[in-house]
Amino acid sequence: MFHNKVAGLALVLCTALSMNLHATSLFNESTFNSLTSDKRAMSLGDTVTVVVLENAQAKSRSGSSNANDLSISAAGSSPQGSWPYAMGLGAEYSGDAVTSRNGFIKAQITAVVSEIDKFGNLVINGTQNITIDGELQSIELSGRVRPIDIMANNTLLSSRIMDAKIVFTGEEQESEGVLSQLFTWLGF
Repeated sequence: MFHNKVAGLALVLCTALSMNLHATSLFNESTFNSLTSDKRAMSLGDTVTVVVLENAQAKSRSGSSNANDLSISAAGSSPQGSWPYAMGLGAEYSGDAVTSRNGFIKAQITAVVSEIDKFGNLVINGTQNITIDGELQSIELSGRVRPIDIMANNTLLSSRIMDAKIVFTGEEQESEGVLSQLFTWLGF
């Protein structure tokens, strides 16, 4: 009797395993976020914190050299001996110009997902205005991001942004000195 029950159970298991079982999911797997997972920007209107660390350096050098010499000499004689007289004129110019430009920016800016392109990349945009000691500084950021590049704490390094456009501007509130204004007025 025991063997009949085991054989029946084996028959039921073999039948169940040989059948193609299809089940439908209870949730949409493409938009599912676990309650215990970190919240990352994934859809329109979501925000992401961008850590901007950019360092740019440029240097150019040009030089020129020019030398001109003109000399005139004369000699004469007299009963007391010869008197050589000489006169010379010369000019020499040499110049070297170096232009260096360094730029470094370190900031954090929050950007919003404004679009999702046909490849699933997130298009982000963000603006931040800061006034420090009466000087207005503005940071504008835009670009495309792969969702996989957004870290678990919903931050993103600026070096991971495709087609990145990062604009940093500042308005200086400097006043010219009296002598500088006078020389400017005189055309110097």
